[in-house]
Amino acid sequence: MKKTLKDKRFFLAILTLVIPITLQNLISSSLNMVDNLMIGRLGESSIAAVGLVNQYFFIFMLCLTGINAGAGIFMSQFWGKKDISNIRKMLGLDMILSLIVSFLFFIPASLFPREIIKIFTKDTEVINLGVQYIRIISVTFVLTSITQAYSTTLRCIGIARLPMFGSLIGVLTNAFLNWVFIFGHFGFPAMGVVGAAIATSIARFVEMMFIIVCAYKSNSVIPSKLKNIIGFDHEFVKMYFKTSSSVIINELVWSIGLSVYSIIYAKIGIREVASMQIASTINNLFMVFSIGLANAAAIMIGNKIGAGEEKIAINYAIKLGIFAPIVGLITGISLWIASPAVVGLFKINKDTLDITITVLKIMAFFAPLRFFNVLMIVGIFRGGGDTTYSMLVQLGTIWCFAIPAGFIAATYFKLPLEKVFFIISLEEVVKIFFEAKRLRSKKWIRNVVEELNSINIAA
Repeated sequence: MKKTLKDKRFFLAILTLVIPITLQNLISSSLNMVDNLMIGRLGESSIAAVGLVNQYFFIFMLCLTGINAGAGIFMSQFWGKKDISNIRKMLGLDMILSLIVSFLFFIPASLFPREIIKIFTKDTEVINLGVQYIRIISVTFVLTSITQAYSTTLRCIGIARLPMFGSLIGVLTNAFLNWVFIFGHFGFPAMGVVGAAIATSIARFVEMMFIIVCAYKSNSVIPSKLKNIIGFDHEFVKMYFKTSSSVIINELVWSIGLSVYSIIYAKIGIREVASMQIASTINNLFMVFSIGLANAAAIMIGNKIGAGEEKIAINYAIKLGIFAPIVGLITGISLWIASPAVVGLFKINKDTLDITITVLKIMAFFAPLRFFNVLMIVGIFRGGGDTTYSMLVQLGTIWCFAIPAGFIAATYFKLPLEKVFFIISLEEVVKIFFEAKRLRSKKWIRNVVEELNSINIAA
C-alpha cells in the first residue's frame, strides 16, 4: 500500500483526469441538488413528482452512458495508438446511436406522459405535477445526447476540462432560471414545477451549445469533413456492438432495476419516495469522486492497452483497487458527519428528515464497497474491454438478489424504508467476491483495437 501511495507517476496520471471529470460530475449533481432544494419549498408532492420523472430520465441517461461508454472504450484505445481517423468514425457512430435513443425516450415523454408517471405511483397529485414537468423537459433528451457524445470524445483524447466548464455553465444557468421561473422574478409569474422544467431545458441547451463550439475549436481531432465522421462501414459497426452491446444492456437493465427500487419505495409511502429522492441527490454529491475515478481509470487503462503496455495497465488496476476503497472510506465518513446539516437545508417535516438522515448514514456505511465496485465495473473491466463479465455481475446481483429481497422486505414483511434500503444495499457485498476474482485472473484485458485491425486485414 505504501508503494501505491508513493507512486507519483500513477497519481499524476489519475489526477489529470480525475479532477476535471469529478468536478463535472459534482457540478451535474449540483444541478439536481439546486432543483430539489428549490422544488422542496413547494412541498413533498412536488419533490416526489420531479424525483419520479428523473427516474425516467435516469433510464435514458444510463442507456446513453452505455452507448458513450462503449464508444469510449474504442476511442481511449484508438487514442493510445494515435488513430485519429477511427476516433472520428467512432464519434459519428456514437452521435447517431445517441440521437436514435434520445428520440425513443423523447416521443413517449411528449405523447404519453401520464402513462409514464403512473408506472411509478398512483398518487393523483404527484401524477399531475409529474405530467407538467416531463412534457417540458422531454426536449432535453435530444440536447443531452449531443452534449454527451462530444464530451465523451473530448475526455478520451485528454481534454477533460471543457466538459467540466460546460456543466458549470449549465448549473449556473439552471440555478438562476430556477429562481426566476419557480418563484416569479423579473416580471415572470411564479410557475412552480413548470418553472423548474423550463429552467432545466434552457440550461441543457446552453450547455450543449458551449460543448459543440469548444469541441470544434479546442483541438484538431474532432473537426473533420462529414464523410470522415460517418465513414464507418458494416464491420466497424459490428465490432462496436460486439464490445458495447454488453455495456448498453448493462446500463439499460441496471437503470430499470434502479427504477424498480423506486416502485418498491413507493409501496412503503410517498413520504419515503421523497426521502429517497433527497437522500440520493445528496449522496450523488458525495459519490461523484467514485464516478470520476472510474471514468479516469477506464481512459487510463484503455490508453495503455491500446498502446500495447498491458503490464502498466495491470499495475494501474491493482493500485486503483487499493486506492478506491480508501477514498470511499473518507467519503463515507464525511457523508455520515455532514448528513444532518445537509438534509436540514430541505424544507420537509421532521419524520421525513429523520428517515432521510438514517438512509444517508446507511449510504455512508457502504461507501467504501461502492467505490471499489464502481471502479471495477465502470473503470477497470470496461477500460480493459471486458464488458460481458461486468454486465453479468451487475445484473445478476441486482435482479437475482437486491430486487427480490427488497420486494419481500417491503411488501411481505412490511419493513420501514431504512431496513428495506439496508437489505438492498447488501448487493455491494455480493459484488466484491466476483470482481476481486476477475481482477486477479487478468482475463479482463482485451485489446479491441487489435481485434478491429485483424478484421480489417482479413477483409
